[in-house]
Amino acid sequence: MNTPTGTVCAKICVFGNVDAPDFPAWILRHASKLGLCDVQTKLRDGYLSISAFGHEEMLNALALGCSLGPASIHVDRIEYTTSQSA
Repeated sequence: MNTPTGTVCAKICVFGNVDAPDFPAWILRHASKLGLCDVQTKLRDGYLSISAFGHEEMLNALALGCSLGPASIHVDRIEYTTSQSA
């Protein structure tokens, strides 16, 4: 994986009624606008897991956006962690 210098890795877990089929595409669209890379989503039991690389401010913006989300979902809570990319 080739990530730009100065980026961090984020893991965002979005809990609630987040299994709407349009939510992953919504996340990818917004992540692209924020300049994030290597964005992956995976629906788990009770939450949606998102991983992405980018500048911390833009990852924070994605987490905030996910908390608001499209009208098709309802977010109860978000768990958000970052780590330095290699």
